[in-house]
Amino acid sequence: MEKQLQKFTEELYLSFENEIKVPILLGTDEKKKLQDCLMVVKGYLSRLKEKVLETGFSGAEEEAWFFKYGKPRFYQWQVYCVEKFAIRNARPAPSREGLLDYYQDQVNYYGLFFQLNRFYYEYYKLGVTELDEIYFTRAGMTLQPQSVEVPGMDPVMSTPMDYLFSKFMAYEMIQSFLIAQIAELECPALSDYAVAGRSKPKGMQVGLRWTGEKVNLIELAHALFVSGQIDNGKVGITEFFERMGRCFEIDLGIPKRGFDDLSSRKRLSRTHFLEILRDGLDKKFDDADAYDPRKRGMDKKG
Repeated sequence: MEKQLQKFTEELYLSFENEIKVPILLGTDEKKKLQDCLMVVKGYLSRLKEKVLETGFSGAEEEAWFFKYGKPRFYQWQVYCVEKFAIRNARPAPSREGLLDYYQDQVNYYGLFFQLNRFYYEYYKLGVTELDEIYFTRAGMTLQPQSVEVPGMDPVMSTPMDYLFSKFMAYEMIQSFLIAQIAELECPALSDYAVAGRSKPKGMQVGLRWTGEKVNLIELAHALFVSGQIDNGKVGITEFFERMGRCFEIDLGIPKRGFDDLSSRKRLSRTHFLEILRDGLDKKFDDADAYDPRKRGMDKKG
């Protein structure tokens, strides 16, 4: 049976994505922006519900896809707009240090949420499917985990985990927004160019991109952190990983998770990348010595 509802949902989201950007990007009054966003989301969720009632699902697989990916892609924007409004509304007096502390506290808050829901967050991040029929079908409501919040309880449009997955998506966007705010405050000169829509001066670089394997940067980050060489060893590991990730434009994830992955390696050394760096630098030294006439002469005398 053709997955009509999945196709409809994907096509509808393309239209939704264009419409939701209007109040977010062009709105100036924060309260009006929130109201407009909520209205757009509500309208599209109503259209989704009508389609569910009209066609139903082709089977459990399509139903699980809809509540795991389809509906949350729309609903995440409702959560995002509400959270962003609350963050902006509660900002302290506009001092640089005060705002930096405030935004960092918010980043930590959302990071704590991910840690408190670690099992479900890893299920979300890893794309696991084993429990989909329990978590993302309406029949699974009778087996709903007690720790999971399910607002609304609409029997047509609710499953045990779709709201939580919507929050994961929204909170990741909120963290990106907060990190961007911190970056602007930490680099005001670059921020001025971005706000004014001007090109940065020649030679001025905004950031570097890590183009290697993410696990290698995670290994390097852990090594730098335990060395105590950063900020006299006073910086917290979560904050350090977030700043390291911002520097190289990559999400390094939960530090503890990365450390556990490194320590449980079987085929590779736990310090595989650090050893590659050491060997590469040693080779560079050896090559430099080979081309240094003074050192070649010393070797012959020896």
